[in-house]
Amino acid sequence: MDTHRILDRDAAAKALVKLASQTAATWQRVRGEAFIGETVLETGNTLYRFVDGVFSARAPRPAHADQAPAWASPPAMKGVMLLGFLADADGLWSLSPGWRPGSLAVITTNAQALTLTSPTIACTISRPARSRVEPAARSSQPAVAATPPPTVRRPAPPSMTRLQPALAR
Repeated sequence: MDTHRILDRDAAAKALVKLASQTAATWQRVRGEAFIGETVLETGNTLYRFVDGVFSARAPRPAHADQAPAWASPPAMKGVMLLGFLADADGLWSLSPGWRPGSLAVITTNAQALTLTSPTIACTISRPARSRVEPAARSSQPAVAATPPPTVRRPAPPSMTRLQPALAR
């Protein structure tokens, strides 16, 4: 994405509406997997923090890198979720769980209302460490019999040798 080019917000909104209507259920599923842990988005003026894809807090972007952000959690943003990122590559819009410089974060409070942030400068995701299950603990659990996947069988084609009665004229 050319970050020096002026972003057409109307084109972005139209692309988002089209993409969202085609893939809403998929994006709800992807969101749950893509943003596990803490995600911090940075725009020109604001930092947004999400925990497991759900809004946690926002802060004005600090003037200096060594300043700590002044996080606040406005009640109006309770329940806001991060769905993904909308990006424009020479007029081809894409909605992705992967961040690219200059992409717009897509956030929502429900499946019907989508909002775009201003272009993002940075995105960091801190995933929790996965706990390892010790082999002894696993062996004490009852084994579940593996079942084969279901099979799909096509119906037999109509017979090509069967005689068909002729219609009376």
